[in-house]
Amino acid sequence: MSRLRDDVRDPQLEAQVEAHEAVHRAQAETFASCEAFLASLTTARRIIDVELPAYCAQWRVAVGQGAEPAATRREYAWRIAAQSGAMENRLDIAHRFERECDRAPPGVR
Repeated sequence: MSRLRDDVRDPQLEAQVEAHEAVHRAQAETFASCEAFLASLTTARRIIDVELPAYCAQWRVAVGQGAEPAATRREYAWRIAAQSGAMENRLDIAHRFERECDRAPPGVR
């Protein structure tokens, strides 16, 4: 389990962040240490590759909670672009997000 910031108190947001961070914990487990994982984040492409599956997990939780799928996917793609410093590639990231994160919770399209 991740330690959340004190200002993250909304139970729905907590569930979303926990899903996101669970992906990062799994990614970090493939490295010798957390520091080694963080040290691997040296390019925009690498940051995108790490953040996309984490935001996808968060998206699934958010959509399951009632968030609008397309708008939330677009918002998360923009966040990934900003985090990676690749704002010029935000549409490519949005398309990649749609391709790679296509499994919505049951009953959601």
